Amino acid sequence: MTKNIFKNFILKTAENSGFLNLLQKTDLGSSQYVYILTYHRVAEYTSRPWLTPNLISATPQQFEEQMKLVAYKYSPVSIQDLVNAIHKGVPLPQNAVLVTVDDGYRDFQEEIFPICSRYGIRPLLFMPTAFVGSGNFWWDKVYQIIHLSGKSKINTPIGSFSISTESEKSKVQIQLNHSLKRMPFDKMKKWVDSAHSASVQLTEVQQHNTLTWAELRQLVREGVTVACHTHTHPIMTQISLEEARHEIRLSQELIREKLGDALPVFAFPDGKPHAYNRALFDMLFSEDFEMLFLLMDGRAIIQPGNNTMVLPRLSVWQSQTLPQFHMRLTPLTSHAQLANTKL
Repeated sequence: MTKNIFKNFILKTAENSGFLNLLQKTDLGSSQYVYILTYHRVAEYTSRPWLTPNLISATPQQFEEQMKLVAYKYSPVSIQDLVNAIHKGVPLPQNAVLVTVDDGYRDFQEEIFPICSRYGIRPLLFMPTAFVGSGNFWWDKVYQIIHLSGKSKINTPIGSFSISTESEKSKVQIQLNHSLKRMPFDKMKKWVDSAHSASVQLTEVQQHNTLTWAELRQLVREGVTVACHTHTHPIMTQISLEEARHEIRLSQELIREKLGDALPVFAFPDGKPHAYNRALFDMLFSEDFEMLFLLMDGRAIIQPGNNTMVLPRLSVWQSQTLPQFHMRLTPLTSHAQLANTKL
């Protein structure tokens, strides 16, 4: 605790003194770097207490502070700017930042897009198309099974656990989510759906947590780009290669049919090393996708003419202070850089 307090004090001092402003401007030999931020939800926990708070990347106040920093100290870009840099050689501005959001929760329309619009930021939304208008994702179902069922014990694929206290519930949720992500998708989904239907009753409002196609169409008209994030949001390494191909084809077709266009960009669900491999990269490139997005620290390098790129994205989480957020958008902490598929 003391160590974290000291670290936060140092970062706050660095922010207030202008040192972080200087640091972000170092190592500018190429204008083709871009920091790619990743959000899931921007909300207060009390706005939808039946959804897991673990997916809240920032409160609305935090998000506004972050977008203000991005707008005033960096150069916000859109996904179309990255496409133009690749295909037309249009240079990116110095200190480019792309804002991306995963999963299409309702607070994208309620909080994220209005704040982005105030600062001229054009976000990229990665949407799993099976959940348009009726989203209750498996991780939210796990949260509901543990926290809303009223049970004091839970039987899971990895054992039986007591969930009689808040501490036990939080611990089990973390452990269970970790294990379920590494389980064959059909087996995981079968257990989650069965346990949820047997123990949780949701209201009509609680069952509809994501944007509808009509809402997505309106957001597209206002400047949002919606892109492929699979159809049913499986961890791609936990399904067969042909199932993965079906997932991305169906999602891409639905986006094109419902929204009029589908850019050749894709974000891996979960996006961490256990969630992707070279075979999936090759399959996606064979399906004409050009930019694949992961979740890992690093600045992305955009190479004109290279249409097979794997790009890192920086996760944002609620416990980050603004100086910590700023520090991550500097060469010092974003040292890992991906320009292609040579991983």
